Amino acid sequence: MNDVSELQAIAGQASQRTVNARRLLDVAWTGEPLTATEFMEKTGLTRATVLSVCRELVEAGWFQKVADARAAGRYAKGRPALRHAFRPDVALVVACDADEDLFTVAVADLHGVELTRVSRDVSAMRGALDRRQTLERLVDEALEEADVASGRIAAVVIGVPAPVDPEGESPPPDDAEDYWPAMNPGLATLFEERGWTVRLDNDANLGALCEASDGMGVGVRSFATLLSAERFGAGIVVDGRLLRGTRGGVGEMRVLDMVMGVEAPHGLARRARWELRRLAREGELTGELAELPEDERGAEAVFSAAERGDATALQVVDALAGRLAPVVQLLSGLLDLDRIIIAGAFASSAEPVLRRTREILSRNPTQRWAELVPSQHGADVVLRGAISAAIADVRDGALLESSADG
Repeated sequence: MNDVSELQAIAGQASQRTVNARRLLDVAWTGEPLTATEFMEKTGLTRATVLSVCRELVEAGWFQKVADARAAGRYAKGRPALRHAFRPDVALVVACDADEDLFTVAVADLHGVELTRVSRDVSAMRGALDRRQTLERLVDEALEEADVASGRIAAVVIGVPAPVDPEGESPPPDDAEDYWPAMNPGLATLFEERGWTVRLDNDANLGALCEASDGMGVGVRSFATLLSAERFGAGIVVDGRLLRGTRGGVGEMRVLDMVMGVEAPHGLARRARWELRRLAREGELTGELAELPEDERGAEAVFSAAERGDATALQVVDALAGRLAPVVQLLSGLLDLDRIIIAGAFASSAEPVLRRTREILSRNPTQRWAELVPSQHGADVVLRGAISAAIADVRDGALLESSADG
């Protein structure tokens, strides 16, 4: 919440009582139980108002009265003060990472605690109807596993590897690949009949939201979260704001088709597999990687072997760094970024390629490039970003609907 400015905006559409209730809800949302005195100190409201609004929030299910502090030894004598706590289970959210090859769905409470998580391999699935139906069935499976009724879901956020405009649509492809429509087959309308509030967003944008709230973007004013596995895609934050664009295309990396030394937005994991296949085809695959079964030769195996000094792995790392460095130069030079966060399933093991990329960038000491760091969220970065976004949607709309009805 943006304090005064947001409260002023709320006041234009809600009663003063709703504004007061949102103040109390905001200060209690992520914290410990509070007494009336503590609420007064944090909101500037009178005791009578605090006590009255707390009663209403208890009745509405947002607050609960908690056991007094006497049992914990905080009071030696006298009547302990009544405390109220936010109830994170008052509503639940659904988060979906609708990746190209894997669908993952989580049900979480309003503190981001996951009740359940389910996944489904969809790597062989490209039909729009099949992908829609599969995601819907997976959501139902998650709700059943968590024993949650549909009516308890307050927000749904779906992340897709495609640009998304304000209406939840992805633009037509600019070539014959037909990739974006396949990745976003009208998912914004998937749950219309259930009456759910659904937000569809680009996966890299959700990754940036995750890093901004609980990751390497915390406290960083301008940064990019670069999904780097199969395809490059960037969630870009400049001066504290996530950039989107008219059609949601900010951060789409098809511009890399025109960048010398990169020539395509293919990510590091895909490039690692290609490089290993090329070496095998040319009879140059040696060392640890040659001893692995072909289906185990990937980016993580390369990075692990490189840390042990394997010559072939270091050769692949050099090739990957040679492609990553121009991407870093493009993003940090164009946008004056402070940090670029390499994200995705292999990010935590990617230090060999990041280290080599930093060495390449340091050859030009007159330029200031963004700091290059790995995400700590691994494959969860998009899903956790979707959870954060869904919670923010619930928080932003809390109490406003009931106020309008009243």
